[in-house]
Amino acid sequence: MPNYTWVPVFKAIGEWINNYEDRQPDLIQILREIGVDRGLEDELADGGKTPLTVIDPFTFFATFMKYGVDKRRELFAALLRRIDLPVAPPMDFNGVPSAQPLKVWLFPYAKERKEDMVPSLWKLFQQVLAGSIDGELFNRILRIPHTGFAKLTECMFYFAPDTYFPVDAQTKPWIKANGRELPKENWASYKELLDWLKTNTDKPFYEISYEAWRVNQQNSSATPTNQPAVQERRPRQYTASSDKRADRQRHFLNQILYGPPGTGKTYDTTLRAVSLAEPDWIIALQQQGLNANAERVQVKERYDQLVADKRIAFTTFHQSFSYEDFIEGIRAVTDGDNSHITYRVEPGVFKEIADRAEKAVVGEQPLGLSESPNIWKISIGRRVEKEMRDRYIQAGEARIGWNETGDLSQEPDDRTPEQQQYWDSLSGRNHAALNCFSEEIKVGDILLCLKNAEAVQAIGVVTSDYIFDETVVDEPNEYAHVRKVNWLLKDIELNILPLNSDRRMVQQTVYLLSRISWHSLLAELKRQNIAPHLFSGTDNSRAKKRNYVLIIDEINRGNISRIFGELITLLEPDKRKGGEDERSVTLPYSKEPITVPDNLYVLGTMNTADKSLAQLDLALRRRFEFVELMPQPELLTGISVHDVDMGELLDVMNQRIEALLDRDHMLGHAYFWPLRDANSDDERESLLADIFARRIVPLLQEYFFADWERISWVLNDPAKEPSVRFIQAGKIGHSLEGLFPGDIASELTDRRYRLNQTAFGNPEAYRGILPKAGAAA
Repeated sequence: MPNYTWVPVFKAIGEWINNYEDRQPDLIQILREIGVDRGLEDELADGGKTPLTVIDPFTFFATFMKYGVDKRRELFAALLRRIDLPVAPPMDFNGVPSAQPLKVWLFPYAKERKEDMVPSLWKLFQQVLAGSIDGELFNRILRIPHTGFAKLTECMFYFAPDTYFPVDAQTKPWIKANGRELPKENWASYKELLDWLKTNTDKPFYEISYEAWRVNQQNSSATPTNQPAVQERRPRQYTASSDKRADRQRHFLNQILYGPPGTGKTYDTTLRAVSLAEPDWIIALQQQGLNANAERVQVKERYDQLVADKRIAFTTFHQSFSYEDFIEGIRAVTDGDNSHITYRVEPGVFKEIADRAEKAVVGEQPLGLSESPNIWKISIGRRVEKEMRDRYIQAGEARIGWNETGDLSQEPDDRTPEQQQYWDSLSGRNHAALNCFSEEIKVGDILLCLKNAEAVQAIGVVTSDYIFDETVVDEPNEYAHVRKVNWLLKDIELNILPLNSDRRMVQQTVYLLSRISWHSLLAELKRQNIAPHLFSGTDNSRAKKRNYVLIIDEINRGNISRIFGELITLLEPDKRKGGEDERSVTLPYSKEPITVPDNLYVLGTMNTADKSLAQLDLALRRRFEFVELMPQPELLTGISVHDVDMGELLDVMNQRIEALLDRDHMLGHAYFWPLRDANSDDERESLLADIFARRIVPLLQEYFFADWERISWVLNDPAKEPSVRFIQAGKIGHSLEGLFPGDIASELTDRRYRLNQTAFGNPEAYRGILPKAGAAA
């Protein structure tokens, strides 16, 4: 039996908020104080942004409901503490509609807002609390941009869930299933529904709302689909099949989503990338039972965080994209004041994320390691300065010289003339070492302190940012540039050659050891039997590594052999690190060996309208799993504009395109997606006109190379009255006889075509796209 702990809380907050009509800025400030940091900016007529100063109770409450369950609980608990309301925070939100994150406000921006809009919403709110609605006011509010019937009834339900019922995507199927027609979008029809509900059921409205949602979840889970990602976007409870699907997906290290434009390939990569990077997080999210919009917001926020953490990388292939962009290339690098230029090998997007995946460290790190620690070589003092080196290591420090440069964290313009002169006298190699030590080394990275060119004497984890020790600047036997270090191993003698491709270390004081990862360092320490007790609990298996994902959009637009080069073979699962047939290649610029780690997923998308699967590079095809994403008109079923079902409309147009061209050039359902969120018939009709004028017709022009006759066939224009055809032909301006001499005109066929702009707003233009009743199937 579900609890409804939110009901008394929402009612209590409603009584509290009723005192704030004249203190709306205070309400907005409370939202900011409890942790709502987005969606509180207004927009002026000149496009400028300004803090929001007006708000109504419905919008205030909807701001909470745009978040997932956990965040919602936190916000309501914080609100109750902030306003000192003596009620317990809600523990559940059973039956509560979620707000669409991008459509929370019930009023438009200041540039469109009229003075009476927000006061009208406050007046209706007060009527909701009193249980007596002015029907004329209700109908007038429905005409406020961004309000809409579903959103308004949901908000009324928040404050009086015994009295008002939400009529939205979750409850409409329940209403129909119980033999009731959906109400029209006005107060009289909505009032009839409320009366019918009170007469025909003895359940509270919030229980009916929860029951309707639960039935929807069961139906959604039972709906067959050949596209797991589409099913995963629908609100549902977690089932055992989710685990099996996740297990299967883990084996698909290389995937390409392909299909016509507008089928949601790029959109789908967000969910897939997060699922691959953090499958356990996705499963936990699905167990919360959020609606599709709330779940999508959570996934997108997680995706953005993973991108910021550099566990997901995104790139787009194009005709000029090269090996140097993807794997590695030589690039010019200047020092801080642009006085010296050096050339060094820089990793491309693939090598960079492959290196991070190889170095990935998972779970709690008692040693203080970062998630993907870089390994740095450092020489502390000259070989003869052993006493100094040992002293710094015992003190938990790494220090280097060149004290006369002064504090390296200061701007170059702030150096004294003496410091600048000294800096200019140093070599480019010394500049690089100082920059690495002060800027590029990060907390959590690993330092290998050398004993000589072939042996390491100490291994430590960096624990502080750069420090300049002014107290020793003038002391000849002390170094002033400092990093605090937790030296894990001291007085050892680790042979570095096996880790460094049998190469001796060079004399440069500090530089990155890009060939070495934390995992390979651990393995070599074990192999050489150095301090095995320290790492005895460390498991270097793939199961404990974090997953990384590289998304390649428009993968079919690049020159595959030129971009991947010799690495194309290493993508195969058995050729990756740890595979049965593990392989490595030596890169041409850095001369480093490289393998592809088995915790790196490559996720590509390709638009079949640009290049079909049959035309794709064979080497790429052999090494990737392919997931077809075709148009799904059924997802648009129930969305009606001008009394035309959008699912049926898309299906008919695609059948014609397939007959005239091929299935690779169909139209995707995503082009019609904005219609789902429209709040009124007028908004849907305006959106449909824009979709056809700005997306559909231009795309058909591209598909058919401006063959207007065939475009008109797709739109069924020949079967319509001339005035409602999208494409009008012939008799435009002068006749052919008026334009050309008679003998020429007689040999010409008038093939002039024009777009009929009035058709985009004419209902008959869209109704005429469908076959007439009785037409042969």
